[in-house]
Amino acid sequence: MFDGSHPARPARPVADAPRFAVGSGDALAKGWLLTLLAGAPLAYAGTLPAADMAARAPALCEAMVAALTSDAELERLEPGGDLREAAARAGTMTGAADPAAVVASLAALRASLWNAVANELRDPDPEIVAALAARLARICDVVAAAVFATAAAAEPVLAPASAAEPAPAAEHADHAPEPPTPEVDVPGPRLAAVPPAPAVPADVFPTATAMPPHGSAEPESWATVVVGRLSRLLAERASCAVLAVEVDDADRLLAADVRGEAAAMIERAERAIDDVLLPGHSCVREREGRVWIVASDTTLEAARALGRRVVAAVAAAGDLHGAPLRASIGIATSPPDGDDAASLIAHADEGVYAARAAGVSLA
Repeated sequence: MFDGSHPARPARPVADAPRFAVGSGDALAKGWLLTLLAGAPLAYAGTLPAADMAARAPALCEAMVAALTSDAELERLEPGGDLREAAARAGTMTGAADPAAVVASLAALRASLWNAVANELRDPDPEIVAALAARLARICDVVAAAVFATAAAAEPVLAPASAAEPAPAAEHADHAPEPPTPEVDVPGPRLAAVPPAPAVPADVFPTATAMPPHGSAEPESWATVVVGRLSRLLAERASCAVLAVEVDDADRLLAADVRGEAAAMIERAERAIDDVLLPGHSCVREREGRVWIVASDTTLEAARALGRRVVAAVAAAGDLHGAPLRASIGIATSPPDGDDAASLIAHADEGVYAARAAGVSLA
């Protein structure tokens, strides 16, 4: 019987992690840049602060892969470490101007680093793959914490108006000044540098949200929607889960899709995912073949049950070239896997790569 009540052990350094040559930071940073550009509109290329990224990203990438094998290297990125400031700049060096853009930027960093690590593995033991994924997730959590802690510290503190300051007089006697808008105290902890959920329109996530028509623009970026929904649930101190679902080889299938068969199959798979959602579940597409599900009032066991239904739904959507589609899913639940949106998204994102590398559907 499944028992998820045991506390997780800290992600250990992995002695068998790939060893990157000195100076490989340039290649790692280039991978991050290409990942950012691949998932962004063309106009983003013109706003990217390439000079700042070229100057700072290589050292950060090298430090993060070095921390795969060493706690001493990880400490350099933690509070008090000599590379803490470099970690804190991981968002601004890409031009990210809001929390959702920062999350998307950090997700691209995780994806590119994991791709580099996975490409260096040769017939690895599944336990090594799982340990590497967990370790990289921890490193990325440290970097995310540095980014959001710095952003929170930089927010201006608004001083209350002086009681002696007179209220502005109305221009006309029959037009009384409008009463001030009362401040609303949202229960629960506020996330550092992450706005509360009202920033996301309430109708974006009804009880069971259907994905928009295939190929249409999202009402908001996936990161804005997922961060907003998770922020709301965390502020309400509700248990919740986020699932990153990716159809295996979707990008390759779409790139070679001359007749449109792969696009049609992936659309059917996405609709099948939507069909298994329950009240309290929400879904948004990041790109074709990759979606995010946010579930409220959900335990890890329930989230894994949902993941198994999603895997079955994708496989049952039909065959492509004589074989059913497969999906890899990463799962993160709160509170065990984090108490902020960035940590949960990072954990789920890493789970996708860990699941695929280990040859399983859920991680």
